[in-house]
Amino acid sequence: MASSHMMNSKDLQELRALPGNTRCIDCDRSKPEWASVTFGIFMCLECSGPHRSLGTHISFVRSIKMDSWTDSQIKRMKISGGNTACREFLSSSQGIQISTSFRISKTTFTSIQNKYRTPQGQLYQQILDARMEGKPEPTELPKVDNVQDDDDKQNNNNEDGKKEYNAIRSPSNNNSSNSQVGGAVKIMEGFGSDPHPSEKLGSEKPKRGDRRRKIMLGKNNDWDCDNDAL
Repeated sequence: MASSHMMNSKDLQELRALPGNTRCIDCDRSKPEWASVTFGIFMCLECSGPHRSLGTHISFVRSIKMDSWTDSQIKRMKISGGNTACREFLSSSQGIQISTSFRISKTTFTSIQNKYRTPQGQLYQQILDARMEGKPEPTELPKVDNVQDDDDKQNNNNEDGKKEYNAIRSPSNNNSSNSQVGGAVKIMEGFGSDPHPSEKLGSEKPKRGDRRRKIMLGKNNDWDCDNDAL
């Protein structure tokens, strides 16, 4: 079994220098910190959700800062040519357009998935496989004989992938009884990509315990001292 290690700064710098790798391939958000080893592409946290739901047999997702990598995986990322190469390949045969919003709606979720499940997506995987093995690159679209099987696999993976994505994305899951989910959220805090230019940051809601603390400190003018029902 190949040994794995955290990606070093030299490899990361080299990968970020590849065309298109400074922005998410699917939504154009800056400084993406997740990757699909299968396609050799960089993506943001939000767009990694649809990729996870595809299943590892279609898109194998890794964090560039928190996951360990094998030398083979890093090599595949390098020889892919980066986000621009993948985007141009898929766009030339599918007419794909990049989303202008990083927020993942149900429609966007599906459209991202559909880019990579096509014969063109499979061909791109095969091209990278050939490069890794030093073989001639294929040019013909693969036959999709097991479309129903792939659909069944995706349906089975969708719920697991969305649960994993939601566990990473939603702070509310910190109180989950599942310690693994709670741990994952805590580990991943602060590692998301930079906000998309179109993102509008909302004001934070006051924490639940703020009023209670003010009451205990005597800072609530409306508090009745005879009322002991906290």
